[in-house]
Amino acid sequence: MGSNVSTAGRSTSAEAGIVVIPRTPQDVINEILDHLAVRSDLRSLRACALVSKSWVLPCRRHLFHTVIINSRNTKGWLRAFPVPEESPAYLVRELCVWIQEGDVHVPEEFVKYALWFTNVEMVSLLGFGRSSLSQIRPAWRLSQSVTSLIVRTDTFTLAGVRDLLAQLPNLDDLLLSGHFSDNRAPLRIGTATMGRFGGRLQLLMGPAQEDVMNMLSEVPTGLRFTEVEICCIYKSLAPTVKLADACAATLVRLSYAISTHGKPRFPSGFLAPTLTPSLYCRRH
Repeated sequence: MGSNVSTAGRSTSAEAGIVVIPRTPQDVINEILDHLAVRSDLRSLRACALVSKSWVLPCRRHLFHTVIINSRNTKGWLRAFPVPEESPAYLVRELCVWIQEGDVHVPEEFVKYALWFTNVEMVSLLGFGRSSLSQIRPAWRLSQSVTSLIVRTDTFTLAGVRDLLAQLPNLDDLLLSGHFSDNRAPLRIGTATMGRFGGRLQLLMGPAQEDVMNMLSEVPTGLRFTEVEICCIYKSLAPTVKLADACAATLVRLSYAISTHGKPRFPSGFLAPTLTPSLYCRRH
């Protein structure tokens, strides 16, 4: 009898010594991390990732939301995440790749790796250098999740741009800038299903040429751009009109400019009461 009372007393005493730490609600954690992300406080986000397991994934979503890859840090990424399916690539929403810096290119290993960014929405392929365009480059493969594509580089041929677009059925916004090597034979789009093309199209300087605009005008699934901005070196009125006609059902704004000695010049008839002279097209 005495033994039972003693045991009960010890049990009650032990339970009384337990300290229950209330768990922070996940929505509160998310609010804290969102605040740090808005402030671009990466150092604090990295520290928060060490708090507990429940904080790791929300922190990584912010830390890997935007990734910039260049010739200097590519090896570090590949060394840290050698197995693509086990990497945080699926968390990336914006991917910026400097595919060429002078004579240095992003290694072929990363070109193959790019397909593992399965949830990326915006991709930028940048870079200019002195290497020959005729040099064979590995073909870029991008996830079908891409809705916005920026190509600012001289390393693509027109056929390469076509093949890139053919991979992206959900593409809405497109910006092309660079001097793509031309094809001697007429470039055919074929029957490949291309993007939704329901956002903004920008053709700046180099690619605002007849071949590029004709290629886009002949996309078999049609164009539904609402805004088109064209800045070219030489007058390209005929292909511009053809391009505008291809998306006439949805186009609400067309901006066209010719660059003269590095300064844009807007032809008469393309003026509107805005800071940037534009031609506005209304839906019928």
